[in-house]
Amino acid sequence: MRLLAEAPFRLWMAVSGTLGATTQRQLRQRLHDQVDEGHREFFLDLQELRCADGLSDTELRALFPKDPAVRFHLIGAPDLIRECVAGDPAFTLYADPEAAWCQWGRGA
Repeated sequence: MRLLAEAPFRLWMAVSGTLGATTQRQLRQRLHDQVDEGHREFFLDLQELRCADGLSDTELRALFPKDPAVRFHLIGAPDLIRECVAGDPAFTLYADPEAAWCQWGRGA
């Protein structure tokens, strides 16, 4: 996980590698900690992230804090994650960083 940009209440992070048991815990803890610190909008570049075999929807949903004030912008999310969050208004999906960066620039 790398922090790429920060603004009041917003973070842009890149996550790469394989999402398995260890990385799930790390990502979940990082996102929850950031919410506890007052961040409300997350731009997560997941283009280089791969999901390990056997991940359940429950495990994937647990990554993201359930807070009605929090929004997630997922860039290049793996299919499993996209399918898991489809239809949830807390999530906006982007195929590539360009549109997400425009949204970031508008203050989302």
